[in-house]
Amino acid sequence: GCLNVFCLTGCMRTPGCAACGGEMKRNGTTSAGRTRWRCKDPGCGSSTSRVYDVKARGLRCGLDWLFSKRSQAEHRLPARTLRRRCELMWSLWPPVPLVDEVHHVVHVDGLHLHRDAVVLIAVADGHVIGWHVARSERSAAWRCLMARIAPPDVLVCDGGGGVLKAARTVWPGTRIQRCLFHVQANIMELTGMRPRLQAGRRLRRIAVALARVRNKDDAAAWLVSYNQWEQDFAGFLDEQSRYADGSVNDAHQRLVKARRMIRRRIREDQLLTFLDEELMAAGPVPSTNNLVESWNGRLRDMLRHHRGLRLIRRLKAICWWCHQHTERPETDAWLAANAITDRRLEDLYKHAWEQSPQGMHETFGIPMRYGTGIDWNDFHTHVEWTSNN
Repeated sequence: GCLNVFCLTGCMRTPGCAACGGEMKRNGTTSAGRTRWRCKDPGCGSSTSRVYDVKARGLRCGLDWLFSKRSQAEHRLPARTLRRRCELMWSLWPPVPLVDEVHHVVHVDGLHLHRDAVVLIAVADGHVIGWHVARSERSAAWRCLMARIAPPDVLVCDGGGGVLKAARTVWPGTRIQRCLFHVQANIMELTGMRPRLQAGRRLRRIAVALARVRNKDDAAAWLVSYNQWEQDFAGFLDEQSRYADGSVNDAHQRLVKARRMIRRRIREDQLLTFLDEELMAAGPVPSTNNLVESWNGRLRDMLRHHRGLRLIRRLKAICWWCHQHTERPETDAWLAANAITDRRLEDLYKHAWEQSPQGMHETFGIPMRYGTGIDWNDFHTHVEWTSNN
């Protein structure tokens, strides 16, 4: 086993005898090729070999490969050796930091992995400050992310998926800045890229001008142009259509929906928060969520370079990337010794289930997972045994 007693002889560090505490000397090698150390005391004669902990080195090897563009075939190590080095990385979950520093601006967004899962990410001052893995973008998932972060002055987001509801609950005093690019995209989704009607063409130009607002004069000019659009096409938008079944609806439903959405955004007072003088005194406030969107692009590039990973490993890859891009990531040695493992996570879920009201009334504990094995009863019919007696 590992020795806890060491003595210094000259410039060489030699292990001390665990039995008597005396000095040891080299005595050949073991069958594995390690140096064997034997106690100098003839009456003791105990022997051992040093065991070096290489988990941190293996973890760093796996992270370097994960953040690179090289595939397994292009790596300097053989494929099997590389997979063996990456086993520790795939078995750990990096810790999420607890942020007690009050940031001026926090960007949040969700990175979706198809419809299977989403990773909610928070960024501030050029660093990742938090992340959370969830099934979908819901207010409960956003609350789990925001609960570990001190309330900032401004939250920049796209406004969807329950983030605003969570912000009102967890960060009630935080101002909201809607990403103008997302608002522009929502309007152009209703008008189309090449509108045929005059009202649609003018509204599309207004949407394009929204992302170009830089100061209060630009904001005032944009509001004037939108109000003029509503006045010019008020009668046009109020037109009704009668269908064969007798029902009546708006003749231009997409434009009416766009007008309703813009009115709601203006009423919420979340479009032009970045022009508030009190907030600008503490530092600039961006009008778009481009920072976290660009980081999402880098994450997708990483997954593209290592495509073929199953869902759980894609989630861990994103979590490792986020951890390594925090302001003060933990060392490799600390992560190898203290990061939570899959087994530990399952034990926590099991303990939470057993302590829940439902689990306390059920004796079998945590629900069984669906297996992939073949059940004998799926291919046979059970027949009662008939005795010959």
